[in-house]
Amino acid sequence: MAARIFNMTGNSTMNIEFTAITMVRGEEDVVFASFLHHLRLGFDRLIVLSHIEHDFLRECVAELRDSYPEKEIAFVEIEDEQGFSRRKADYINGALDIYLKKDCYNVVYGFDADEFLTFKKGLTVKDFYASFAQRFPGEENMKRFYFRLPWINVICKERIAYQQDLEGKLLEAEYWSLGEQASDTKALFVHRQSHRLHMGYHWLMAKQDGTVLEPEAEIMNFAREWEACIYHLPLRSVEQFFARMGNYVSSAAKQEKHNRLSQFFIDNPHINRQHFFEMCIAPTPSYPSYEALKADMGPAIEEMVLMAFTKLMVKPRIDIGKALSPATS
Repeated sequence: MAARIFNMTGNSTMNIEFTAITMVRGEEDVVFASFLHHLRLGFDRLIVLSHIEHDFLRECVAELRDSYPEKEIAFVEIEDEQGFSRRKADYINGALDIYLKKDCYNVVYGFDADEFLTFKKGLTVKDFYASFAQRFPGEENMKRFYFRLPWINVICKERIAYQQDLEGKLLEAEYWSLGEQASDTKALFVHRQSHRLHMGYHWLMAKQDGTVLEPEAEIMNFAREWEACIYHLPLRSVEQFFARMGNYVSSAAKQEKHNRLSQFFIDNPHINRQHFFEMCIAPTPSYPSYEALKADMGPAIEEMVLMAFTKLMVKPRIDIGKALSPATS
């Protein structure tokens, strides 16, 4: 159900709707959990763009439509292998143009299947917006509703098999957090026709000249008060890790973006991928520092090349428990 904006006198003005949009390829172990999490988080509309592999996503969408008949769940199948990287931004922004209503304000959040937007105490995106509107009243402040939220790597304590999941098992699991911001780039914003969502959901850009738009400091401080962040599950199982590397190699073969992780293992066949994975998800850090890691694995494993994974090897774990469970669970 859409919310309504209230002006300073308490009179109702324009409706506001909340839309989450994602583009998915594979990730069958986590995608249903991610969809379910964001619907529980209060989004009125979920837009799913499926790239190439559609069958399981159709099942996910059908299941969620049955469970949430009050929500709008849009599903778009994309058959595009050759020019996908160049057109990804067009698919995303085109879908927003099609599905967002023109007679209301639209709060939009873009996410990948292994990312989970969260707020303190399990509160919802509508709670977050309502608090923002109370702190910054008036429709003029709607233009300021733009956040680039921290992206925090988390490790699942449990060994959950890599398989199609229509139960959302990862939502009930317990986690360790790496306890630091991997980036402040994931966008949560009020959609405006003059802006365009970057293809990687990393920021907003002005349509006219491509200028990257920066969120305001006091707005970002508000988000920090709410502990607004995105928990990122980069590694869930060794099968998923191997599949990811296979996708990287496949993408490179199709002249798309080449990922340096796959190249690292191609260039260093002496490094056991299974052992590499186990060191990433160990209950305690596998190395005391980056220097110790490089000394053991060689100079090819540079910090900036494998940042997401080397962080998992060297950073202390913070127990965050069932961080993805809703407040009512």
